[in-house]
Amino acid sequence: MNEAELDNARLETWLLHAGLQGFSVETLLDGFCHRLCHEGMALVRGHIAVAALHPLVRARSLTWKCGDSALVGEEMPHRDREEDAPGWFASPFRHMLVTDIPQLRRRLVGAEAVLDFPVLHEFAGLGYTDWLARAFGFGWEMEHLPVAGKMAEIGMACSFCTDAPDGFPAADLARLDALLPQLALAVKATTMVDTTRNVMAAYLGGDAAQHVLSGEIRRGKAQRVAAAILYADLRGFTALADRLEIEPLVATLNAYFDCLGPAVAERGGQVLKFLGDGLLASFQIEDEADPAPYCRAALSAAEAALAAVAKLNAERAAAGAPVLQLDIALHLGTLMYGNVGTADRLDFTLIGPAVNEAARIENLCSVLDRALLASGSFAASAGGGLRSLGHHSLRGVAEPREVFGL
Repeated sequence: MNEAELDNARLETWLLHAGLQGFSVETLLDGFCHRLCHEGMALVRGHIAVAALHPLVRARSLTWKCGDSALVGEEMPHRDREEDAPGWFASPFRHMLVTDIPQLRRRLVGAEAVLDFPVLHEFAGLGYTDWLARAFGFGWEMEHLPVAGKMAEIGMACSFCTDAPDGFPAADLARLDALLPQLALAVKATTMVDTTRNVMAAYLGGDAAQHVLSGEIRRGKAQRVAAAILYADLRGFTALADRLEIEPLVATLNAYFDCLGPAVAERGGQVLKFLGDGLLASFQIEDEADPAPYCRAALSAAEAALAAVAKLNAERAAAGAPVLQLDIALHLGTLMYGNVGTADRLDFTLIGPAVNEAARIENLCSVLDRALLASGSFAASAGGGLRSLGHHSLRGVAEPREVFGL
């Protein structure tokens, strides 16, 4: 085995180990490029873009440059219109995706130069002489992401530049051709874990996702927790659904949820589930701590959400759009947090009488014409700001309960 073959074998072994160990994409790109440079390749730039299965982000990219101490990362949000993402629509990576080309090479100087994308002009101006790109699908088709008639895949695109006077020599091209599939496989190994985590967090909530990924997936496995509960519902949504088309109805629902979700997350709570036009969130109390700060955080989230809804309703009314009332119930109790469901279809959520009582308190909002109601246990811990509205019967609850409002 000659020296070049030994270099390849060493880098292949490192990529295999890195993929099995789940090294970060940053570590993979940095280690790959540095090793190639150390072994004599005149590499000046390496770039990786990995598609993301994420509600807000279409892809994440990293750029390595020779001599720079840190990689540069970027997140690309979902953008379907060219005017919203001109750089993406003019990129060679998009051209490769649309035309189903797995490899593209461009000489950047001399008689063979082809600068048919704006970014290649930039590279030529930096003194780069050759550019090579490869694209790899990860075998996960995303049929809901049409791109100019084609279907996108979860996968990786990468590119590499040299400043060698004659561009990449044949030996370097052959080496990259052999090694890049292995780099893509290592990237797939680590990003599939991140993708799973992102998807589960989007649908279960961050804390619930962490429990599930930690192996808590057996039906009936649960733990007793204390929590401040926020239960919300949109008053009038059912009537609106009867007269509104599905697309604007969904957009309306999301607009109101956008008033509540960030208010909860910014104060340390988590949204556990959406219940049609309703929402269940919790502020879980850790290790028998004083519940007062958690209740105050939940109350603050509720007030912020109601203020956001008032602003949204003013804007919608001015535009002639229908408006809805957000009703919120706050409660404090002990619950079971864990897996419930059938043998093969589970939900990781809060269960127990306290959740049911919060839902019954929320039902009183329309009866008492109040946007926010709280239980006695919650009001006692939250401190000032809430006043008694008397005792009221709750369906399914034996004794009348004292409720509080702003």
